[in-house]
Amino acid sequence: MAETILLLLSIFGLTAFLLYISIKGTKLSKKAVLISVMAVLIFIVLLFYYTGPAKIKSDIARVIRNSSPKKGTDVYTLLFGKPAGNCMTVINFKDQVIPTIDCCIWMELRLCPTELNRIITLKNYHKTRLNKLDSTNFLHSFTDRPLWWTPQLLGDSLTKFTFIINEDKEQTLFWGDDSAHLYLCDKAL
Repeated sequence: MAETILLLLSIFGLTAFLLYISIKGTKLSKKAVLISVMAVLIFIVLLFYYTGPAKIKSDIARVIRNSSPKKGTDVYTLLFGKPAGNCMTVINFKDQVIPTIDCCIWMELRLCPTELNRIITLKNYHKTRLNKLDSTNFLHSFTDRPLWWTPQLLGDSLTKFTFIINEDKEQTLFWGDDSAHLYLCDKAL
């Protein structure tokens, strides 16, 4: 990817230099301009040869693919693997478009208990029992949450599963004891 970026920056730099020469051409000697243009062109050709058209095409396709919006089911599969059976439905989803600016991946899901058991065994989650009255305390740390992300409405008691990777990365799941809803906040800054 770095080679492709360097190649594109070199082409952009050459274009900007040629534009500058066309505007301020009387102040520069033709020999200096020719030597500079030839040196940059040789650099671009060598970099293109080193990088190769297939790698450039692959890098551009990867940038386009990563910048296009993802589906909730695709993100769920990336986080937890393919769901077992047909007992997973994404109700609401908000992706983390720019990781350093957007704090989290937010999801509201409908899961069956077997799928919940499958995903909580994937990681070493810390389990905490909460009641609805504590919602102001446990929701305080979830800033910038969407309006639909309401684990406090899951019932009188709920279970919070937390997997902490480091101080900036954690994954939190809220599951209501008397519902099939799961709320997910995947924080990866």
